[in-house]
Amino acid sequence: MRSELHEHTQGLRAAPNRWHARLEAGDDAASLLGIARDYLATFAPEHLARLPEDCRPGRIKGEDDIAYWSCRLAQSAHKDTSMPVDAELLQEMLDFFLHAWVRLSQIQRIHLSRAGPHYH
Repeated sequence: MRSELHEHTQGLRAAPNRWHARLEAGDDAASLLGIARDYLATFAPEHLARLPEDCRPGRIKGEDDIAYWSCRLAQSAHKDTSMPVDAELLQEMLDFFLHAWVRLSQIQRIHLSRAGPHYH
């Protein structure tokens, strides 16, 4: 029987890659933050320069950074801009951060339910 902690987001099965698989395997907030840091470390400055300046994720310090970058990238993805943007890279980052945010939410919900009703 699969444990609750290994519940999967299901939403990104259509676009499998190693980063999404790592997010699914993450079983606590610290591991998800580490995965996000590792993911961002794969981008050289010249890659990030292809994104709008306000969509270049910096250092990931905490769980709220995952939510912040999910929202920031989603907002930018729908902006009509005259600046050249690498739309594919923007979408890839958006997909990653959205998946991380959903997975983080699942993990938090599971931990809260295990803590008992006095935390709800």
